[in-house]
Amino acid sequence: FADAYLAKHNYFRGLMQDTAPLSWNDNIAQVAQNYADQYQCGADLEHSGNPYGENLARGYDFKSAGAVAAWFNEIKNYNWDDPGFGENTGHFTQLVWTETTQLGCGYKDCGSYWGTYIVCNYNPAGNI
Repeated sequence: FADAYLAKHNYFRGLMQDTAPLSWNDNIAQVAQNYADQYQCGADLEHSGNPYGENLARGYDFKSAGAVAAWFNEIKNYNWDDPGFGENTGHFTQLVWTETTQLGCGYKDCGSYWGTYIVCNYNPAGNI
């Protein structure tokens, strides 16, 4: 899990100019896992309020890290003429935030109906 999600993040970060690869941080991953463990399958996706940047997803292909691809695909909504945070691009901008150096993710299997719930935390946080 950790290797696949780190590799997928770094693949997409590698497509951007001046965006270095992330490293995996076990402590940040534990924070993400603790939050994922509390999730009630089917509930709305709500951010934890932890001090890290955070991307959430459910229902994407778990093994291929499909959530990471979905977050990156928000690039199509990004306004390059007026860069910054937007509600429809916040996952993308966090994923490729230049100052972010560390990643930790957790997950919860919510069965065949809801799929897998994913929490990825980023340090330092982006979108600020």
